[in-house]
Amino acid sequence: MVRIALVGLGFMGKTHLGVYERLAGVEVTALNDVRREALEITSLDSGGNIAASSGAIDLSGVKKYTDYTKMLEEGGFDAVDICLPTYLHAEYSVQALEHGYHCFCEKPLALSARECDRVLDAEAKSGRVFSVGQCLRFWPAYTEAKRIIDGGKYGSAKYAELSRYSPTPRWGWDNWLLDAKRSGGAALDLHVHDVDTVLWFFGKPSSVRSQAVFEKGGGASHISTVYSYDGRAVTSTGGWGFPARFPFNMRALYLLEGAAIEMDFAKNPVLSLWPAEGERQAVALPEGDGYYHELESFARSVEAGKSAGVVSGQSAAEAVRLCLLEVESARTGRELKLP
Repeated sequence: MVRIALVGLGFMGKTHLGVYERLAGVEVTALNDVRREALEITSLDSGGNIAASSGAIDLSGVKKYTDYTKMLEEGGFDAVDICLPTYLHAEYSVQALEHGYHCFCEKPLALSARECDRVLDAEAKSGRVFSVGQCLRFWPAYTEAKRIIDGGKYGSAKYAELSRYSPTPRWGWDNWLLDAKRSGGAALDLHVHDVDTVLWFFGKPSSVRSQAVFEKGGGASHISTVYSYDGRAVTSTGGWGFPARFPFNMRALYLLEGAAIEMDFAKNPVLSLWPAEGERQAVALPEGDGYYHELESFARSVEAGKSAGVVSGQSAAEAVRLCLLEVESARTGRELKLP
């Protein structure tokens, strides 16, 4: 049995709680939130941009804490799952690792490269399993698209474009998502998913050129980037400046030498293969979403005492560094090379 301490009971915390309720051999034994009222949770319903969990839940037998350090010292669990605002990710992850616990941290890993390095250092010293919620590496539509590309049947990818659109996220505690100093803005909180996917599919580009919509608080509410690669063109765009009733959506288009792959979560089927010869093929997808598969992988890794390697602290740090470089490119209006 893998015992989990879940930290933060907002939208993502409730989503994770709903997943753990469905995972065999996993038990949430401790909850932590600075808001005492949030600990008295009876429903998984939340107000985020993806409806991932819902329904009633009974947590009467779970230990509840408003003091994170006290929870770590008292123990009674194997791993800590951190679903807090981004500006707390590094500090809370380091504390969990230094106390000897396996740790899962929601994305992005941190707000700065320096904070990422601090977490990576703690991970290396701890010897514990550490993962970050870059959930697209587990989301069936993305994993199947990558499987088709990597399989080579239709040749290499010549062009790729990724996009992600969201209504303005006003559901966060204390409106933290719209405070760029605490969230990093849409670039680090939303766009980081597609940035990580670009790195996962194609590796590091040689340079980036970005444009962004910057708000009064200094954060970007939308960002678009062209990535430089030899032999292919890759772009991504995304933001959260859309009206409240505008539907959240994830999309991607991959043009291969002998086919096109179309992904659009507003369509049915979500994933289609368009071969150069023949009719469109709907690509069958495994059950479950990225949240389920990433936490299942984390739980199994904790059981084995070894990371599955799909997402690492290092890969999550690379996504943060690339996002920050894109923001700098947008601010300066210059194409910037990767170090």
